[in-house]
Amino acid sequence: MIKLTVIGALSCLGGILILGFQAISSLMTPGDIVWKTLNLASVLAPAFVEWIDGISWQVIHSPVERIITMPLYLLLICVGVLSLIIGGITQR
Repeated sequence: MIKLTVIGALSCLGGILILGFQAISSLMTPGDIVWKTLNLASVLAPAFVEWIDGISWQVIHSPVERIITMPLYLLLICVGVLSLIIGGITQR
């Protein structure tokens, strides 16, 4: 197995684990079920995210903002699948 395949598998596994823990966490709150989304903007310190507002090109600003606010489990699964695909293509 090459490195991209291992990285992809671990990233997918991490995304599934985060999704599972978020589901368990939302079910353990008393009363209504409240789903708390974990994303990069909430994980990183605000100083690491402030530079995004300084991007003047809308073509670059929109995708970067979308990636930062995307749920972390979805981001990890997408990166994992992309790494698995690239690893499968380059392995042959």
